[in-house]
Amino acid sequence: MRFFTCVLDTEGRDIPADVCRAYELLPRRRGLQFQWQSANHMALLTAWDDPYGDPLSAWREGDDWLAVGVVRLDNRPELARWAECAGGGMTDLELVRSVIAKHGTRFVSQFLGDFAFVAWNGRTRTAVAACDTFAVQKLYYAERNNALFVFSTRAEALALEERYDVQYLAELVSLHRVSPDLTVYDGVRTIPPASIAVLQHGRLNVQTYWRASDWAMEASWVTSEQHVIETCRELLAESIRRRINGDGGTWAQLSGGIDSSSIVSLTQWLAERGEISRGLAGTVTFVDHHDTGTDERQYSDTVVNRWGVRNETIVDPPTWYDDHYPPPHTDQPRGDIHIYPRDSRLQAIVRSAGGRVLLTGVGGDELFTGNMLFFADWIAHGRLGTAVREMARRAAIGRVSFWQLAYRNAVLPLLPRALHSRLVHDQHGAPIQPWLEPATMRRHGIAPRAASVPAYGGRLGRHYHHAVVTSIGKLESPSHGGVIADSLDVRHPFLYRPLVEFALRLPPELRARPHTHRWVLREAMRGILPEAVRTRVGKPGTADVLSWSLRMQHARLAPLVRDPMLAELGIVNPARLCAAFDAASREPEPGPAFPLLFVTLGVEAWLQIRSGRWPCAGH
Repeated sequence: MRFFTCVLDTEGRDIPADVCRAYELLPRRRGLQFQWQSANHMALLTAWDDPYGDPLSAWREGDDWLAVGVVRLDNRPELARWAECAGGGMTDLELVRSVIAKHGTRFVSQFLGDFAFVAWNGRTRTAVAACDTFAVQKLYYAERNNALFVFSTRAEALALEERYDVQYLAELVSLHRVSPDLTVYDGVRTIPPASIAVLQHGRLNVQTYWRASDWAMEASWVTSEQHVIETCRELLAESIRRRINGDGGTWAQLSGGIDSSSIVSLTQWLAERGEISRGLAGTVTFVDHHDTGTDERQYSDTVVNRWGVRNETIVDPPTWYDDHYPPPHTDQPRGDIHIYPRDSRLQAIVRSAGGRVLLTGVGGDELFTGNMLFFADWIAHGRLGTAVREMARRAAIGRVSFWQLAYRNAVLPLLPRALHSRLVHDQHGAPIQPWLEPATMRRHGIAPRAASVPAYGGRLGRHYHHAVVTSIGKLESPSHGGVIADSLDVRHPFLYRPLVEFALRLPPELRARPHTHRWVLREAMRGILPEAVRTRVGKPGTADVLSWSLRMQHARLAPLVRDPMLAELGIVNPARLCAAFDAASREPEPGPAFPLLFVTLGVEAWLQIRSGRWPCAGH
């Protein structure tokens, strides 16, 4: 773990010693090394348990600007040009500081990479803070009542009192879209993805510098298929070049799916061609079968054998609790806390082998998966006959009902919003979570069944684009660091912003082809990804494994619902939650409310782990 906390005085005074001592609580509690630095009316705490990585601060003697942050740039040459320097020997953070010192916020929107930083000018008492497009690196802040602003890359570092934000928790457990500036801690706010915050005259102004909705599809690309395919491959290859370390310490997740297999195969292909100095040091594959059909080794082994890369498998790790690894104190609640044992084993494997960087396949599905809402757009633009003929063709190919396909993709989107919202709920059977307290939900403006509606929104004639933007927008939802991110430098090649912008411009004819899920990516990987993986159809879901984990760990999880902290906060009804938990534990197949129950259990587990109340019984 590495993080910083910086305290800024907007009135130009020195930071009191008692304020600094208050922010030492987290590193002391975690047994981290830490140190304080003071300059220009800023007090900076840096803490670590591993010295890996560049320094967290950058300052030049005689300069008014001091910068702190975690920065990995994709476009260093551009920043060096803006800073009017060669850039050699400078860290990425030093380049960021130099650009802001010379130009202020002018070029921040063009910074590419993963970053969370604060640049502070003590003379003018001005701060510029920003985080990357998808908030891979997080940045949080809190305002104290004596003109002090505090920033940190960990929200818990700013939570001096254990008070939780009920609005945030209610949105989280109801699967409502979480307010972009909230955190689980009362009074601690986050800088949203793709945002710049400017602190001046004692006030913080936050603005968004990038939006997925600003990118329109390019209809002309339909006649340039080969160019589109080559561009996709080149952009993904460029992303990998900028994310892999040349020291041989880079590993990757390998599930056997298209996304992670593409990252591994393309990395090794680039190394084989001499385009990068070294390939991957190894890969890690999770195997959770338990008779649920989710053993993907036939595909991951195909990739491993083709490229001769080292592969470590983690077979049937326990869920929810592991005798070898204590439950983690993650920064904020996570929806995958039940798999912390396998994540703990992954980071142990990579760290013991000397690895520090981990590549993932996160984002590939959102970038390249299509939808058929373009039929509604065609009809809105007067292409009724074309839409009917193409729907009939796709219904025949997929052996599905023409009427159902037309209803979902051409009729529903064109209905008035209030009507189609209700019909979408009825169609998908989205359940009302009976364990949520209605009064609390109403007080915080939350409709329990709102989760499935957004994809059917958008203006008339723009339903397809709205659905694509909504899908990619999911990458902006809170994905706060967990066990792996606290131990390794996790990098996501699919989140390279030029690649994301390319994907946003794909027309439906290339993105949503029948029986060719993620067609553009599959074609870009032709000759690189083994054919058995490139042409595979479908992939097992995880619902059966999650249901199995609930049945197997019933005794251990029972304390979570007997006396839930969420009930103390007024968010859930304990009796109804307990009844839903017992019913789900007896069902052989996961019911429609199961995902919602699982989220609630995960949040409750996080609260009780943090408070020391769980695991306590049922061991």
